[in-house]
Amino acid sequence: MRISMVKPIPLLIFSFFVTHICGQRVYEHYDQLTDSLRIGNNKTDIIPYSEKGFTLIMPDKSEPLQGILISLEDGKYTLKDKTEKQLIHPAANQKGFAVLYVSTGVPLDLYFNNASLLQVDYLLKKVFADYALPNKNIFFFGSMVSGHRVLKYIEYCKKGNSLFNPDIKGVVVSESAIDWVRMWYEAQKQVRDHISEVQLFEGNLITYLFQANFHQTPETAIEKYLEFSAYSYFDTKMRNIKYFKDLAVRAYTFAPINYWFSASGKGVNDSNYPDMSGFINELKIAGDKKAELVVFTNETRAKADKMETQSNTWNLIDKKELMDWIASQTGK
Repeated sequence: MRISMVKPIPLLIFSFFVTHICGQRVYEHYDQLTDSLRIGNNKTDIIPYSEKGFTLIMPDKSEPLQGILISLEDGKYTLKDKTEKQLIHPAANQKGFAVLYVSTGVPLDLYFNNASLLQVDYLLKKVFADYALPNKNIFFFGSMVSGHRVLKYIEYCKKGNSLFNPDIKGVVVSESAIDWVRMWYEAQKQVRDHISEVQLFEGNLITYLFQANFHQTPETAIEKYLEFSAYSYFDTKMRNIKYFKDLAVRAYTFAPINYWFSASGKGVNDSNYPDMSGFINELKIAGDKKAELVVFTNETRAKADKMETQSNTWNLIDKKELMDWIASQTGK
């Protein structure tokens, strides 16, 4: 990503503590970073860096851990800001799994280069060593942009670049944009239509970030976008599927036909549904018998919460059922 010329410097302000809440042990350690990310051409188009570090939530038990769930964030994961539907650690801890959130502190971190991947790899290796976590039965999970990040890190490991070398058993992604050719075209439509300020902002943001990092569009250099995408409908080689075909994979998506596909100027390709369904379909074609797609519909939303939208599909997931599935993939 394009950033200012000042390098991020960890301040001497940090948090490090352990608490016991609701049967869990919570460990945190974050360093506040300075610097900012440029997201547009205007002088005010900048976002400050946040905190780099981790939050580790472990069962308050003496039994050996059964596995670790890992999410890759761009800022500090704060438990008190989350609703019950957002939290996976209660169900995970009941199954004997720890949950680890790792943050680079870089806002909107899409891992355009190896800098963030190196940081993540180092932090994971250090946390596992410091807390004597077993390097086995590791599952990555991520909602929205975090889903893209975990897939990029898994790809990084599968290419032999990791010094940590986690024993990855599976990955769970929820409503994640992972086809960046499709996403780029969606962004152009958002800018052209200018139906809402939110859509216009997202369209301009995606356009700027990819122009700043790739300096070309999919129309002139599609290979860059295909290499960057964990999956793309436009990739006839399906070059990156091989990194995930031996893993247990679940993808969640919300397909509310009456809203997203008929209102706000959106069609099917202006949602993350094609990415999630296409990813799982290609994994199955590649021989992955542990790949599953879970689709929520308008009826699901009506039963859960009429205000749910595609942006919070994660809230619709039955975390206990998900943990049952994860545990079943460990062979125990």
